[in-house]
Order: sequence, then structure tokens, then C-alpha cells
Amino acid sequence: MCLFHFSSFLWDDYTVEVRINDYLDIICPHYTRGEIPSQEAERYVLYMVELEDYEQCKPESFDQLRWECSRPFAPHAPEKFSEKFQRFTPFTLGKEFRPGNSYYYISKPLHHHGQECLRLKVDVVGSHGSKNKKKIIEKDDELEAKMAAGGVHNLSNRLPADDPIAMIPVVQRSVGSSGAHLAPFSSLVTLVSILVFLLLH
Repeated sequence: MCLFHFSSFLWDDYTVEVRINDYLDIICPHYTRGEIPSQEAERYVLYMVELEDYEQCKPESFDQLRWECSRPFAPHAPEKFSEKFQRFTPFTLGKEFRPGNSYYYISKPLHHHGQECLRLKVDVVGSHGSKNKKKIIEKDDELEAKMAAGGVHNLSNRLPADDPIAMIPVVQRSVGSSGAHLAPFSSLVTLVSILVFLLLH
């Protein structure tokens, strides 16, 4: 887990290395009420952007907004946001990360306007550090090629567990004595019903 305070985000460029399933915690500026005037309290908007936007420190769209540090006087503790660096996410708005890639965050202050820009570069490294970058990229490219070739819908890409026919269990009929007694009993009920019907007519 990486803790990231805005006090360490004051350099022009800041880089951290993370691994898949690591968390990066963003801790917003926090003040006790009355410590400073409200208009002087630091407030920031953080964006996750592409490299070009990172270099220009200018987000391309509102969709790149990731978090907003807008409660500097939060009553109990500073606002905190967490980014989990995971390959796949079940959430539609979640982000997915690949080992061997870099991701870029920029932040603009809301408490005053100007040219100030805070930048953070996050390098996602393999489980053994950045030395495995080439192998990771090759594996990812191989996986993407399989997915482009139809994924599990292409028979050559299927694992045995992906094949629904292989998953059908072998079912045997029960040949217990309770089934044998039901057939004559139901026939007897039908026969009695027919006889009663004929006698009444």
C-alpha cells in the first residue's frame, strides 16, 4: 500500500512504483475548523489522464476526473481516496491496469487559480519489479491476441472447464423400490375412476 499526502505531491513531477493489487491512498489536505480562513484552505481536483495531457497539465475532458478534495474541514479525518491497481474490475466505472504500463494523474488547485500543476506518474511493475516488464508485455500481448481471435468462443482457445459439454455431470436413473409401486397404484386409481364413471351413467 502506498500512502500519498498532498504535502509530498508538491514537486513538479513525482513517480511511484506499484504492483498489481497494490493500493495507492490519496490523502487530501485537512485542517481543524478555525485553523485558517476557509478561502485559504487547499482544495484539489485530481484527474487520471493520458501522457500528452500529463505533459501539458491540462485534462481533455470531465470524464478524466478521478477525485475531488473538497472538504478540507471534514469533522473527523481528512478525505481519503484509494486506487486499487488491478488487472480486471467488476465495476463499469472502475479502472484496469496492466503491468509494464505507466499511468498519469494531474491535479489543479481549486482554492486559487493559476498555472500551478501537480503531477504524479504511477509505474505498474511486475511481481518481481520492473525487470519483468518485457515478459509481462509479451504475456499481455498473447492474451490480447487470443481474445481478438474470439476468446473462449474460438474452440482452440478453450480450456476444458470452458466447454459446457465437459461440464454436464453423468446422471444415472434411480432404480429404487418406491418407483415400482407407484405405477400399479396410479393404474388402479385410473381403473377405479373409469368404473365409477361407467356405473353412474
